[in-house]
Amino acid sequence: MKYTKLRRISAKAYLRRQKKRRKEVQMKEITLLSVKTEDAEIDTSLTREEVLAQMMTLLVAGYETTAISMTWALLELARHPDIQQRLREEILSFDGEPTYDQISKDFPYFDAVVHEIFRLHPAAPEMGRMAREDDIIPLSQPVRNRCGEFTHNIFVARGTLVSIPIPFINRSDALWGPDAKQFRPERWLETDGITPQARELQGYRHLMTFGDGPKVCLGKLFAIAEVKTVLWVVVKNFVLEMRDGPNTQVEKGGGMLPRPRLAGEDGAKVPLRIKRYGG
Repeated sequence: MKYTKLRRISAKAYLRRQKKRRKEVQMKEITLLSVKTEDAEIDTSLTREEVLAQMMTLLVAGYETTAISMTWALLELARHPDIQQRLREEILSFDGEPTYDQISKDFPYFDAVVHEIFRLHPAAPEMGRMAREDDIIPLSQPVRNRCGEFTHNIFVARGTLVSIPIPFINRSDALWGPDAKQFRPERWLETDGITPQARELQGYRHLMTFGDGPKVCLGKLFAIAEVKTVLWVVVKNFVLEMRDGPNTQVEKGGGMLPRPRLAGEDGAKVPLRIKRYGG
């Protein structure tokens, strides 16, 4: 149902764009709807089906995930005023607007806050893969199989669908330590803040948030830059507070991707109290 609804939304957007294009036939533009090479004999225009597929990818992977991450970031800063203030002090210590390179590398606490958001609250709940061939996966610790016996490896047959639980891995006490489920940006700055077990993870910054391997998220750095840019402006100019106090209970609501919402309230929304920072 969710897939069908998203496809219907994409189709309506496509039709609206097509109608608008018919009124602008004299304008030269490069869009997803018309991609051509300079060679007039070669037409690489996307078909309607290809356009819809790309639109759905942009909506889910390029918009929803980043929007959800931004929501969690504002929520956690509102719940932790001390972290919010420390972040604001680092931002205000810089005079002017940072470049992409500066916002990516020159603010260690800012970087720690953002990556702690991506660790604790990955937008995608799982990542699915299909085995292309038979394989045996070694385990770091033995597990009990359905026969009641312990095994140190798992056989995966070709064609098997494998679901990787991203939040579980990012918050595992066995990997990240006893405070794995706490929002603690300092772990990214401490010498031993990232445990040896977590360092063995091959994903970006030891996280499974963006996946790993040949199909790792291509837009991960852009997504991080988006979140940092929004937080820079908001935290520099405003103070965030939970509407009902710092101990407000928050849960995840349903949808194409799970979003935070206040416990007991309808809709995926997290109302905050916002006031301008006066210095």
